[in-house]
Amino acid sequence: YSQTAMLASSYYKDPYIAYEYERKPSTEPHMLMLELLWRDFDLKGKEPSDLPLTRYSGTPYGWMIARTGWGKNSAVAEMKINEQFYGNHQHMDGGSFQIYYRGPLAIDSGSYQGASGGYNSPHNKNYFKRTIAHNSLLIYDPSEKFACWNYGGAGKTEFATNDGGQRMPGDRWDTCRSFEDLLSESYTVGKTLAHGFGPDKHTPEYTYLKGDITKAYTSKVDDVRRSFVFLNLEPGGNADKNLVGAEIPAVLIVYDHVVSADPSFKKYWLLHSIEEPKTGLQEFTVSRTKDGDTGKLHCSVLLPDANVVKIGGPGKEFWVFGENYPNAATTRPDPCNERGEWRVEVTPKSPAEEDCFLNVMQVADNSCEHMLPVVRIDSDKAVGAAVGGRVVMFCRDSRQFTEEFAFEIPKSAGRKVKVLLTDLAEGEWTVTRSGRKVAGGMASAEEGTLYFDAAPGSYTVARK
Repeated sequence: YSQTAMLASSYYKDPYIAYEYERKPSTEPHMLMLELLWRDFDLKGKEPSDLPLTRYSGTPYGWMIARTGWGKNSAVAEMKINEQFYGNHQHMDGGSFQIYYRGPLAIDSGSYQGASGGYNSPHNKNYFKRTIAHNSLLIYDPSEKFACWNYGGAGKTEFATNDGGQRMPGDRWDTCRSFEDLLSESYTVGKTLAHGFGPDKHTPEYTYLKGDITKAYTSKVDDVRRSFVFLNLEPGGNADKNLVGAEIPAVLIVYDHVVSADPSFKKYWLLHSIEEPKTGLQEFTVSRTKDGDTGKLHCSVLLPDANVVKIGGPGKEFWVFGENYPNAATTRPDPCNERGEWRVEVTPKSPAEEDCFLNVMQVADNSCEHMLPVVRIDSDKAVGAAVGGRVVMFCRDSRQFTEEFAFEIPKSAGRKVKVLLTDLAEGEWTVTRSGRKVAGGMASAEEGTLYFDAAPGSYTVARK
């Protein structure tokens, strides 16, 4: 959007936005007069290489973007909670994420432009704006109804297809009309529970975001919480250089705790891609091989004991439980197919009210043959993963640690590791090994984490 960049950079005297405009200035004839009137020609662009690598956007969003750098081969992750829903162009995408590395890997699928992209068109209201089109969670109640009569545009229907996803806020999916309504229960869809990054705030080694998105769903769920941890392996490289896969720049770990109102309601963990994924036993891989892209994403499914299934391809690009909702690219061509046509569904093998999902996603070039080993770490109260010389631990029920808990770092994690403990209640915590203090510090109410160096062994964490 060149015009926006030109106007914003000139008004705010912002050299970074001016740089974006200079990279690709508008060539549209109707822009020339606006540029003469409003562009600040004395403002020179500045590339963003000195900006921090993580950015948090708080209420009413609760979003984070984390990256390994500002170059074209940087890894980038977007993580969303969503706190308020205002409607219009907003999607039902609470808890979703996207990953880019040498091409789009985990994508936001579907498209607005196209023969069936506009408001109330079949693709738009049944797929594109719905949870099923995003890297989020479905809890499928076969009797659920999605009333959508007040959604804008022509072609209205009383109900939209049941995608198993998040509810349509307001009166039958009506756009929020006032600030008072925005803060009401109807338009409240989530809450950010914790966020932070560090230890260096300019080039952080980890970025952490946690939220409660229970209110984004109907009473079919009792609890839905999602935690993201983005690991930047580039600042100091991998902690253990003997590990295979030093060319892997980043890892995204996603932990979910989901409690449904009925054990028969099937739960789905989703990841969308442009090209066809390869699925295996408790794992899958997404690669980019077209349009000059060379990225790869490998996901290790550590929890639950799952079926890993791919959906998509001709006739099933935008599949919603038995029906496809295509959108021909008549108004804006999409030669790179960034609207996607594939997704992976991770579903528990056995029905249960309570399920935990723990997925570890590594990114690399598609020429990389050996990904980093991934190990699940289990204890009575905690669960986590070891990868790339890092260990990340979560509270098993996704609440908060308020009392003592223990965990063990296996030898396979590496000789030296960096440990991120999340979900800590506010206060001072001490970490001991064999009765000897090895780490400690204050966990803030905002972040609730500790980050420290460690080695394989058994650890006890206690709050003063």
